Amino acid sequence: MGVRAIRLAFLALPLVIGCTPPPGAAQEPPPPKLTVPADTFCAEPRPEMCMEIYQPVCGFTKDGTAKTYGNSCHACANHDVVRYTPGECRKE
Repeated sequence: MGVRAIRLAFLALPLVIGCTPPPGAAQEPPPPKLTVPADTFCAEPRPEMCMEIYQPVCGFTKDGTAKTYGNSCHACANHDVVRYTPGECRKE
């Protein structure tokens, strides 16, 4: 190991030490989990073609019925769907 490499290691040491919190230091609590999925409203113009990626959403129509779609694009391609939430619709 050359002198230059040793110098670089000593110069980088404060950066490595400064990035870790001291033991017992208070850490920020994790953000709260979303308990109710956020609604996303379908925008105009509606999509005419969608990619075949499976990321299910629960689409809600104008009359309030819910149906699971393969992804948000497929949900909003249906002109009766006004909004959707991530994940499959709940079976009740």
